[in-house]
Amino acid sequence: MPRTQPSSVPPEGLPVLEAGAHRDARSGSCVMEYVSVLAGERFTDRPRCTHPAVAALAWQVNDAVSHEVRQQLGLRAVDLVGAGRDGADGPVRPVVLAAIARAGLRLDPGNRFFTRLSQRVVVAQERAEARRAAGRDAGDGAGGRIATLLHVGPVNHACAHLLVAARAAGLDADARDAMMVGLLDDCLAAVRATPERVRVPV
Repeated sequence: MPRTQPSSVPPEGLPVLEAGAHRDARSGSCVMEYVSVLAGERFTDRPRCTHPAVAALAWQVNDAVSHEVRQQLGLRAVDLVGAGRDGADGPVRPVVLAAIARAGLRLDPGNRFFTRLSQRVVVAQERAEARRAAGRDAGDGAGGRIATLLHVGPVNHACAHLLVAARAAGLDADARDAMMVGLLDDCLAAVRATPERVRVPV
């Protein structure tokens, strides 16, 4: 049987996703802008319905993959609505960073950046557990301008390291696409799985 080539045409009802941010829906849409429309919010790549750390990862995946594979991200938009936003089970940023660390260590088990990142994730989770045990808020300040410093910056930085590691490992475009989509899937599964502590190989 001949292999079926992936189609660049999204399923009926899904938009054609593009890289980058857009002024309005007429000029295009990234996956998070599509999420904002699905959630009934104003058109934005930072919808309130998704934790900013999860949204930052989705931006990175959206922009890193090929046009054809980007269309598959629309199928994950429903899972991105509300991802990490209940805040009841502790900080979300360590969960996202742990997913990136796992992807990086699979590429390069001895990578110093991802080893240190995984160690910082464990420390952050221990602190959150201590706050929760003391009856204090274990969340991570998910809203407002502080989100840019607390969540978006570290996620963008870690993803940049991951893409550099992918190039160093000699991943071709298809393998890079699979790694990035798998990373988003891993992150979404981990966010749904908390409060169980996220395991990162060290």
